[in-house]
Amino acid sequence: MSAKERRRREAAYRRKSILDAGRKVFWAHGYHKATVPQIAAEAELAPGTLYLYYPSKAAIYAELLVEGYDRLLDRLQEAAALESPPQAARGLVKVFFDFAREAPEYFQIMFFILQGESDDGWEGLFHPQQIDLLKARETACREVVAQVLERIDYGPPERRNETVAAVWSMLAGVVFYFRNTDNFDAVASQAATIVLAGTLSDA
Repeated sequence: MSAKERRRREAAYRRKSILDAGRKVFWAHGYHKATVPQIAAEAELAPGTLYLYYPSKAAIYAELLVEGYDRLLDRLQEAAALESPPQAARGLVKVFFDFAREAPEYFQIMFFILQGESDDGWEGLFHPQQIDLLKARETACREVVAQVLERIDYGPPERRNETVAAVWSMLAGVVFYFRNTDNFDAVASQAATIVLAGTLSDA
């Protein structure tokens, strides 16, 4: 193995360990209470070493957001590929709630803005390039939903983005209000029934 390849692998390992540590710290403390020294300690690094890989905690946070959106996008695309449009619609709702149950760390970070944790808005946390990247990922997820709505011919095309935003926010709200309660599964099931009844009534 060449010295260049060894350095590349070591850098990749360090970045992964920092992201793993960041995910734990952000999940435990929230964005504003988390600190770079906490993340560095979790990754067993000196803060100065961490800064060699990420210039700020916002940079770590942004990369975790991208990572989460990529995981969700893969699952949404898999559900949307189902041959029957009604099955695809049901699959999308199931993926959303399953993702919230199975990957709470990602869900918490991705839907940070819905928590109202930042008075300045989430865009104030990141550089413009990071904002563009995150918006592109979220848009890609929503486009998958829009494509399924098109397949079931739901609603006027010019209002489709508004429909996606409404459904997206409703499902996220169910997660945030009920995820830590004993009746989350029951409420999620009822929310899915309501959403699907509206979108599939003419399918």
